[in-house]
Amino acid sequence: MQRQTITVKEAAEYIGISKDLVYQLVRENELPHLKLKRRILFRKAALDQWMHNQEILSFQYDNSIYSNQTSTQNNQGDC
Repeated sequence: MQRQTITVKEAAEYIGISKDLVYQLVRENELPHLKLKRRILFRKAALDQWMHNQEILSFQYDNSIYSNQTSTQNNQGDC
């Protein structure tokens, strides 16, 4: 039977960040995880969904910055 969870080290490698950042995101409840006593575990499917959501948020943020810059530049031309 294949394991359904991965460790902090494996999660860090899987998403390409440091273990320290994984622990920080867990403390801040930013990263989906399971706590079993002192062990912190992750499901790959939950991490995949989290990364997908982060991409969407990043894209929306980038677009809002671009829209604000374009709007500001257009308004400066009106003066």
